[in-house]
Parts: sequence; C-alpha cells; structure tokens
Amino acid sequence: MRDSKGIGTRIMKESETRKCHNCGNGFTIEPDDFQFYEKIKVPAPTWCPECRLIRRLMWREERTLYRRPCSRCGKETLSTYAKDAPFNVYCTDCYYSDVWDPMAYGKSYDFGKPFFEQFRDLLTTIPRPATTKTNSVGCDYSHGTMHSKNCYFVFNGFHTEDSMYSSAPVFSKNILDSYLAMNVDQGYELVHVDGGYRLRFAYYSDECLESSFLYDCRGCSDCFGSINLRNKQYHFFNRKLSKSEYQDELKHWDLGSYRILNEARKRFDQLLKSTPNRYAFITNSVNVTGNIIKNSKNSFQCFSALGGVENCKYVYFGGLGLKDSYDVYGGGDTSQLLYETVTNVGSEQSFFSARSDNSRKLYYSEFMKNCSDCFGCIALSHKHYCILNKQYSKEEYLNLVSRIVKHMNDAPFSGKLGRIYRFGDFFPSEISPYGYNESAAQSWFPLTKEQALNKGYTWKDGEVHRYTITLKAEELPDHIKDVSNDIINQVIGCTHASGSESAASCGEQCITAFRITKTELEFYRSMNLALPRLCPNCRHYQRRSSFVFPMKLYRRKCSCRGATGEGRRESYANQSSHFHGQEVCPNDFETAYVPDRPEIVYCQSCYKEEFL
Repeated sequence: MRDSKGIGTRIMKESETRKCHNCGNGFTIEPDDFQFYEKIKVPAPTWCPECRLIRRLMWREERTLYRRPCSRCGKETLSTYAKDAPFNVYCTDCYYSDVWDPMAYGKSYDFGKPFFEQFRDLLTTIPRPATTKTNSVGCDYSHGTMHSKNCYFVFNGFHTEDSMYSSAPVFSKNILDSYLAMNVDQGYELVHVDGGYRLRFAYYSDECLESSFLYDCRGCSDCFGSINLRNKQYHFFNRKLSKSEYQDELKHWDLGSYRILNEARKRFDQLLKSTPNRYAFITNSVNVTGNIIKNSKNSFQCFSALGGVENCKYVYFGGLGLKDSYDVYGGGDTSQLLYETVTNVGSEQSFFSARSDNSRKLYYSEFMKNCSDCFGCIALSHKHYCILNKQYSKEEYLNLVSRIVKHMNDAPFSGKLGRIYRFGDFFPSEISPYGYNESAAQSWFPLTKEQALNKGYTWKDGEVHRYTITLKAEELPDHIKDVSNDIINQVIGCTHASGSESAASCGEQCITAFRITKTELEFYRSMNLALPRLCPNCRHYQRRSSFVFPMKLYRRKCSCRGATGEGRRESYANQSSHFHGQEVCPNDFETAYVPDRPEIVYCQSCYKEEFL
C-alpha cells in the first residue's frame, strides 16, 4: 500500500467491525488480519469466525457409517454416505485402484453458471471413497485411519492399534471410548490425554500410570479421583495415603461393579466442581489465546494446537509445525499459509480446500495428493495447472483463474436464506455431501432437526434400526466378573431406548442397541470395568458434553475470593497465600469455560500459587 503522498511506506490498516452476512452478529478484523489476507491475496471474510468454522465443519464427516453397494463393483461396503445419497461411491479397493482416471471427469469452465454449481456437478459425478484409510489393516469398521491396525469404530486414528469406539487416537493401543488420546497403552474414557498406561476415566492428564478418575494431573501413578496433582502417588480423592491404605480403598471402589462405578463418578464430579480449575490448558507457549495449546507461540483463538503452531489464528486441531495460517480445522505437519481449510497436512498455500495433502497453491479443491496450482479439482494426484479436473498449460491456467475469480464475484452462488458466496468464501454448506447431523458441525454446535432446517442446513434422518433386543441394559450383571461369554451373542438395548428418555429425544443420535464383541469383553475384564449401559453414540455425546470444551472463548473473572473465600458459594478455601492477599483476585481472562458452568475457574497466577 502507498500513503497519500505516493511514498512506498506501508500503512497499517485499522481494525474494523463488520456484520456477519450469515448470523448478523458483529465481528472484528484486526490490522494483523488484514495483513494476512493481503499477503495471501484473498478478500477479508464476510462471515464471523464461528459461522466460518461451522461452514467448514459441514464438510467434515463425523462418525456416521452406512451400508451401501460400491458404485463400481457392487460389493457391499461401509460408507460415510447413505445408500440414497446422490454420489458415485467406490469401496476402498476400487477407489484406490488404477481402474479409473479422475481426469476423465474434467469439464471446461462455463461462464454461464456460478462456480459453485459447476463444482457441485463435479462432486456428484466423480467417484468418492466410501471411507478413507491409509496403510491400515483390520480397520474395516473405521474411517479416516492412518497407519493403524485392528481398530473398530475408530475415527481419524493415527498409528493406533487394537482400539474401539474412539476419536482421534494417536500413537496409542488398547483404548476404548476415548477422545484425542496420545501415546497411551490401555485406557478407557480418556479425553485429551498425552502419555499413559492403564488409565480409566482420565481427562487432560499426561504421563500418568495405573490410575482412575483424574483431571489435570501430571506424572502421577496409583491415584484415584484426583485433580490438579503433579508427580504424586497413592492419592485418593486428593488425600495422600500410604500404599496399604490406598490398596484398602481400592478394594471398596471396585470399578468392575456398575453400581460402585456410578458412585465413583458422582463423587469425582462433586470434587471437580468444588476444586479450582485453571482457566486454560496452555503449556510451554507464549503470546497465545485459546485452549489446549502446547509448544506454540504468537497464535490466537486456537484450540487443540498441539506442537509448533506459530503465527496462526482460528486454528482448531493443528500442530506439528503449522505456521502462518488462519481458519484451519485439522492441519499441520509442516504446513504453512493455509486459509479456510479442512484436514490439510504437509501443504503450503492451500485455500478453501478439504482433505488435501502434500500440495501447494490449491483453491477450492478436495481429496488432492501431491498437486500444485489447481482450482476447483477433486481426487487428483501429482497434477499441476488443472481446473475442474481439466489440464491446462501454465499460461492458460493463470489467465483462466483470474477470469474465474472475477466471475465468482460478478456472478456469485446464491444459497439458502439469502446467503451469497463469492471468491473468498469457503464451500457453501448447501452443496456439502453431508447432512448437518452427519458432519462434525453437529458434535461442536448441536442442533435439532427443526433448528438445522430453519438455519437452511440439510438433515439426514437416521435409518430405521430393526434390532431384536435380546437383553435390556438393566438386565446386565452388576459386576464384570459375573458376565458370561454368551454376552457376545446378545443384542443389548441402550438405556435411552428402553428407559423414560426415548432414543429419539436424547439428542445423542442413539442407535438403540449395541453388541459387546469378544475383544471388547476381554478388555473390560482385563481393566476390571463394568459393562456400559449406553450405546456407543450416546457414550460419545455424553463424554463430549461433560469433558470436551467448546471451540469458543468467554470473558470471565477469576473465581479466587482471597484466603477466606468470603462471598463465594463454593466450599473451597485457598490453602496458600496469593498475590492479592485477602482481597478478591482482580484478574480476568478469556476461557473456554462457559460462564454459567459450575466449575471454579482460577487465573494462571492463582492456580499456580495454589497447586503448583
């Protein structure tokens, strides 16, 4: 930019508040944001950060699997697309074979139609993978696995083995019912755990061993029902015990009993709500805002930024050297200059694209591998200078792209509820291959069918399950030691399907019934855990609602009320002196703890002085 005198001095644009074209709420674009958009040569966004995130999430399938025939060989396969979905869906063998050529589906650009209509036409005709797997074996009932084996109903697993009913496990084995467990061997119901062995019900706790019901613990072993501990052993509900005393307590708190397991849950929940929590899980990071951030710097509004994230904003699940990027959901592995992307790794200058790896200079593309300089393409590998899967010379490509950008602005795509999409907007939710409730949007921003339709989103009604339930959940033995091998032959009714709360109204996409596999039964026995009474979907959503933070920050004041705790409704009183003495802590902060949640939330200073 040049100033009014024509001198080549850069002018820092001031912050600007705009009205979101989708929800109507105001949002602010900071000077640094304008610099980023100028650097990558895209217009500033017209949607607020949350609406942009939901729009991207609509293009990320979540955990819904259907049975349908392969559109090429006819073999029945599990797929993220329902049988009646209007797509050309290939089984894994056919999709990754050389029997079809993505370039054969190429089309010349039509300046008489909006770009997104042409992309939708390509989307509905070119083959799509029923599920995605990379170098994985024994993972037929999983999706998004990489370098994994023997996984069942695992989604987005990476180097994971012998695990079930989990999301995003990494370098782990023998884990069940977990979310983002890394470097764990034998674990049940883990949430954001990095490093562990034989853990049960552990949340935001790292490098712990042989423990149950942990929250924000580090380097602990043989602990039960503990919060905010560091390098401790033989603690029982935050009380230090001798080894023999601890072992005596465990004899009573036998988690093999469903009744006692529920008692332990309730007591742990009470302790969690009466013990201060730190405002954010930020480790070894400087100049950052967000939650669950490790080894990162100069990054803002980032969530689950796990390692080497620098100079980024609005990143959700990024790491391993992600730099200079905005609006990323699932990205990293030395990527840089990503903008409005979903699941892009090893890439550079990838914009408005999804599921594209080791590529550069991509625009509006999907399922790309090792490509560069492509616009509006799908499923290409090692290609350059392509538009809508058609090959061009470099000169032809550059000329046509500039014309397409102008056309996208002059003749934008018109979506539902008056939404207008131009160059600079991510793919419209209206052309997403997934219904709202089939996508990751439902997990992070849950809606009822009526709410979703009123917002202009599509919805996929669940398939009718005609299970013959042979055993009700309440008929299961209380203790795992009393469960016979015949349980693997039973169809167990989910509590939500048989109790006072119907499966349709629980809001957790209940599948009404479930089975216990032989491997699963062996796991429960080895870990001495009572059998679950809810189906995998209900367990997943309850785990999320209880322990997974929203990808959003709220302004809150520190809950610390001084040494006496005067004026506070909670029972906790400080055990050490804080910088503010007898006075109420003056600090405030941005946190992912929703203001009306019951937890006591401390600022970093008060948390450190009280527990570290």
